[in-house]
Amino acid sequence: MKNIISLIILLLVSCTGKTDSKKNNLGNSNDSKDAPYNLTDLGDGKKFNYDTLSVDYINRLKTSLINNNFKFPDEQTFKKRTLEVFKINLYDYKNNIIVLRPAMFTEIAIKESKFILIEDEETDGIKNAVNENLELYYNSYVFYEDKIAFNWLKSRYKQQLIDLVVQYGYDSDKELVRFVFKNFDFDDSVSFHDLIFTYDVKSKKYILRESILNDIESIIYKGTVEGYTEAKEGNGYNSFSDIIEKIRSNSNNYLDAEKYIAFLYEKDLRVGVVGHIESNLSKNTKYKTFLKENNYFNLKRLQDYVENVYGGDSDSDEVSKIFKISDPDGFTNLRKEKNSSSEILQKINNNAEVEVLDDSGNWWLIKTSSGNKGYVYKTKIKVE
Repeated sequence: MKNIISLIILLLVSCTGKTDSKKNNLGNSNDSKDAPYNLTDLGDGKKFNYDTLSVDYINRLKTSLINNNFKFPDEQTFKKRTLEVFKINLYDYKNNIIVLRPAMFTEIAIKESKFILIEDEETDGIKNAVNENLELYYNSYVFYEDKIAFNWLKSRYKQQLIDLVVQYGYDSDKELVRFVFKNFDFDDSVSFHDLIFTYDVKSKKYILRESILNDIESIIYKGTVEGYTEAKEGNGYNSFSDIIEKIRSNSNNYLDAEKYIAFLYEKDLRVGVVGHIESNLSKNTKYKTFLKENNYFNLKRLQDYVENVYGGDSDSDEVSKIFKISDPDGFTNLRKEKNSSSEILQKINNNAEVEVLDDSGNWWLIKTSSGNKGYVYKTKIKVE
C-alpha cells in the first residue's frame, strides 16, 4: 500500500513539473507587467480598461468563430504568429486581454481563447453586433496566411491589411507588402515615418524597420544599381530628407539615431540617389570624420561612396581650425543627448580643446581629450 501511495505522489509531482516546465518554456511570462495599451482615454476625463471587456461579448465572437469552423491555433502557434505579425510577446504580460495598439478601433488579443478580436467601426454602437466574416477571415489570415481570407480582406476590408504592414511592420508575406505599396503615398512623410519605424514600448524609442526598407528597394526600385551615375526609377525614398531632418531634430526619440540616418543614406546610394548624402557632407564638415570613426556603421556602399567617389575633402578645410570650450560659467557640460536636461557625461573647463565630429544643428557632437563623446550647444565652442 505504501508503495502504491509513493508511486501516486511521484506521478503527481512529475506531472506538475511537466506542466510548470511547459508554462515556463512557452510563456516566460512576467506576471508583474501590465499590457501597455489596455487603459485607453475616451476623452472628457473618462477612461476605459480593456481588462473589463464584456465576457459575453468575447464569448459571442468565439462562438461565431466556432460556428464558422475556424481552427483555433494551438498555444505555440498563437504565440509565434502574434509575435511575428504584431511584434509583441503576449506572454510578457499578465493580462488575458491585450490591446495591440492605441487606436480608435484596434485589434485585441484574447490569450485564453487564442484569437484576435477586431473592433469594427461598422458595428460600433450596435448592441450585440458581431462582424462574423471579418473575425473569421482576419484570424484565418493572421494565423494561417489563408489566401481565400487574404483576397476577401483585400476586397472588403483592405485597411485591416494595410495596418498589418504600416502599423505593425509585418512583411513576411510579400504579396501583402506589394498590395500595400501599390497605393501607398511615399511622398507623405508622416505616413512614411509610420511605415519604417516601430515605437518600442520598452525603450520608449523608435526602432527602424530595416526589412521594410529592404522591401521598398526590391519592390519599388526592383533592386540596386552598380554605380552612382544613374538612379533607379521609383518614389519609395521621396521622404528621406524630411525623415532625416526629423531624426536629427529629435535624436533622443530614436534608439540609434546616427546609425539610422547612415542606413537611409546607404539605401539611397544602393538605388543611385546621391543628393542627400552629398548635401550632408558639404554642409557638415565633420560628418566624413564621424563616419570613419564609426566604421561607416558597417555600411559598405556608404563607405565606398564617401571614400572613393565623393569629390569634397571635408577634412582638409578644417585642419588648421582648433575648437575650444568658451562658457561664461568657466565650464560647460557634455550631454548625452541634444538637450539641456539630458544626462551629463562630463564637465569640460574653458579653453579645453575638443574635436568636433558633427557641427550640424544647434547641438554639436564632440569628442573630448579623455575620449568621451557627447553634445555641447554650439555657442559654448569657439574656433581659433
